[in-house]
Amino acid sequence: MSVIHQPSLNQFIYLTDEGQQGGVLAYRYLSEAKIEAFHTKVVPELQGKGIAGELYNALIAFALQQHLKIKPSCSYVDAKMRRNHSALIG
Repeated sequence: MSVIHQPSLNQFIYLTDEGQQGGVLAYRYLSEAKIEAFHTKVVPELQGKGIAGELYNALIAFALQQHLKIKPSCSYVDAKMRRNHSALIG
């Protein structure tokens, strides 16, 4: 199981050991220094296993590495950011 960044599609995907897509976190650029995280989804049979959290962590690592602010329009990302990474909200 792993999280893969697909920069050409502006998304992070979670792949199962079988290579199936188990979740996605999508974003779009609002400017060179700001992205909007607008969609997070985990397939029903994998919900409750921390997959959304892994996708979120990949998003945060990417934003920190690229010096980006995040507009969290996805409710999951918004709640996590307000608790843990409010300095990155832009």
